[in-house]
Amino acid sequence: MLFDLRSPGRRRLIKTVYLFLALLIGVGLVGFGVGTGGSFGGLFSAAANGGGANGVGDAKIVKQLAKAEKQAKAEPNSAAAWLKAGKAAYNLAVIPTNFSSTVGYTTGGHAALDKMKAAWLHYLSLAPANPNVLFAQEVVAAFSFPPPTGTGIGDYPTAESAQEIVAEQKPSATSYEFLSYYAYQAKKITAGDQAAAKAVALAPNKKQATTLRQTLLAVRAQVTGATGASGASGATGAT
Repeated sequence: MLFDLRSPGRRRLIKTVYLFLALLIGVGLVGFGVGTGGSFGGLFSAAANGGGANGVGDAKIVKQLAKAEKQAKAEPNSAAAWLKAGKAAYNLAVIPTNFSSTVGYTTGGHAALDKMKAAWLHYLSLAPANPNVLFAQEVVAAFSFPPPTGTGIGDYPTAESAQEIVAEQKPSATSYEFLSYYAYQAKKITAGDQAAAKAVALAPNKKQATTLRQTLLAVRAQVTGATGASGASGATGAT
């Protein structure tokens, strides 16, 4: 069995698979938003869109957030208003004075992320017919892997809630792979198994399906402390 950890060879395999997944996720999230469903969640995108590199720009973004929050509070049942407030909070969180790729978010960055999370949860509570996938991608980027692997803070339940929307609107082996990972990290094992099964089913070929299945089984075992694969093998799909 893959997760018989008494075997040194199996332990090395699990470690290799897990490190490969972490590297893949880290490079994707930091550079291009891979796994968040597109190229909109990463910091490269924020920088390309003028993410506030000076005091004047910072002040403008602060005012934009204040205005958006005021509108959202005045229109608590408007999903569009909370969407605007959440995206404004993200723009503030990732300016250079609030975020560093080496140490993560400053106090100001965390304060902006608190506002972003509140806006996201309120937005979800309104059950918009077509949730904004770009906002969801930004939520994933902000709340998933912390530096140096990613651009988030390790709030996996929040990341999972956003990645679910990304996967539904942009279904692929990769989007469901990330959904499975975040679900496992959030200790939502059943949800992780379901997403893993979809990821394996959407893999472009048998070889990649097998690798993906083994990778997600390794993540599941790492989170649950399982020493056998029987609990997850059915959920992730035999290949």
